[in-house]
Amino acid sequence: MRINHLSPLYPTDPRVHRAYSEILNIVLLSRHIMDVSRMLIERNVGHEYGSLSGHFHWSFRNDCFTLWQRTGYNHLTCFPQRLIAVHFGTIAAKDKEIDNVSLN
Repeated sequence: MRINHLSPLYPTDPRVHRAYSEILNIVLLSRHIMDVSRMLIERNVGHEYGSLSGHFHWSFRNDCFTLWQRTGYNHLTCFPQRLIAVHFGTIAAKDKEIDNVSLN
């Protein structure tokens, strides 16, 4: 899977880098887009670095998972640039590749 970082990560909070790497791990480890959604919800609360949605805003729209950084922890506004955008087909293709490897 190829993920392009579209803008820099701003140091709005000392824990933002850790939260960002957690989201990237979720995207990389997920077998399909529903796993991304489920894992983001599960890991959104109860962590020592705060909720993931407190640092970031994400959406599943137009066949794409898109991530924006909030201007501060739990702020309603986000920086205008997207951090990452991953097309659903990329995650599905990764899933198909994993299934093919396990069948061989």
